[in-house]
Amino acid sequence: MSESFVIEPIALVRAARVEAEDDFWGGEVSEVVLDDRFDTEALAGLESFSHVEILFLFDRVASDRIVTAARHPRNNPDWPRVGIFAQQTAYRAADPA
Repeated sequence: MSESFVIEPIALVRAARVEAEDDFWGGEVSEVVLDDRFDTEALAGLESFSHVEILFLFDRVASDRIVTAARHPRNNPDWPRVGIFAQQTAYRAADPA
């Protein structure tokens, strides 16, 4: 594939957590704040859905921490090595800077 896409954010996620960490997200509360160009009409009917899918760009991980190969999830050698897309981690993203 040689296509590329431009990503334009339509919202920001506000949360108390500032570090990209893999664990202990169960008690976290975040807020999705839509860009000012959207008013309440943009959300009309959303309440009738059970879920909302939010795509998130991992833009806060330093490039030297990015992993692209298989590893032990959470660096636990008791768990089998799996590919980076088969585990939950922030370290599979690129730093745009």
